[in-house]
Amino acid sequence: MKYLYFLLLVTIFFIYILIKKINLSINIFWNIIISAYYIAFKASFYKDKSDCIKKGLQPIFNSLKIKINKFGLIENNLPTLYIVNHQSYIDSHIIKSIKPKVFTIVKSDISKDFSIFKGLSKNVLNNWGVIYYEHGNKKSGQNVRKAIKENIEAGKSIVIFPEGTSHAFEGLRHFYKGSFEVAYENNLLVQPITLKYLSDITWGEKLPYSKDYNLDIFKNAKKCGENDINEVNVTFHPIINTSKFDNAEHLMNYVKFIITDEFLNQHNYKL
Repeated sequence: MKYLYFLLLVTIFFIYILIKKINLSINIFWNIIISAYYIAFKASFYKDKSDCIKKGLQPIFNSLKIKINKFGLIENNLPTLYIVNHQSYIDSHIIKSIKPKVFTIVKSDISKDFSIFKGLSKNVLNNWGVIYYEHGNKKSGQNVRKAIKENIEAGKSIVIFPEGTSHAFEGLRHFYKGSFEVAYENNLLVQPITLKYLSDITWGEKLPYSKDYNLDIFKNAKKCGENDINEVNVTFHPIINTSKFDNAEHLMNYVKFIITDEFLNQHNYKL
C-alpha cells in the first residue's frame, strides 16, 4: 500500500511537470487527478464500477467543455457488439460515459507501454473494463475474434472501432471486416453508433490541412478548453440481427451506410 501511495505521488508530480511544460490549465490538471482517483483507486473497491467510471469521466468532460447529446435506442441491456466511427481519442470515453459496463479489446502487454507506471495503469485498465488478447503474431486476429465471441456469449458487451484508428476529417474511412465476420458467423447482436463532433476538436491521422490541435492530444485539450462548448452528437441505431444478411461483407456495408447516413444528415431521431 505504501508503494502504491508513493507511485501515485510520483505520478502526480510528473503530470504536474508535464502540464506546466505544455501550458495546460491548472483546472485541467486537477480534473485529471479527480478522474484518476475515481477510476484508478475508488473503483477498485466496487464490483459494479459504473458509478465510479461516470464520476471519473465527468471532470474530464468539464475541462474539455464536452456536452454529449444522446439520440436513438440507448436503453439496450443485451450482450451486444457496438460498432462506432472513430474521430478522436475522446471517442471511447464518450461511449463509456453512456455505457459504463461496455468492454474494450486491448493487447495483453499494453500496461508495459507505461513503463514505471505499468502497475497503476493495469489497475486503471482492469477498472475500466478491458478484454486482453495476445498480440504480435499471426494469430492476433484470431485471438481478437475469439475474445469477442466468447465474451459476448458470456453476457458482456464490447465496443469496436472498425476503422482501426481515428480520423479527424473526411468522414468515415475504410472498415476492417474482422469484427463483422465474427458477428455474422456467430449470430451476435450488432448496434451501430454514430459519433459527430459539432466543433473543430477532432483528432487523428495527419492530412495537409490538419492543425496542430488535430494531431497533438495536449494541444487538442487546450483547444477544447478555449471553446465555449464542444457538442458531440451520439446516435444509437436500432439493434441488428446479423442472421438477416447474406454474408459478413453485406453486414459491414449496411452498418457503414447507417453510420454514414447519420454522420452526414444528422437525423437526431428519438426512439
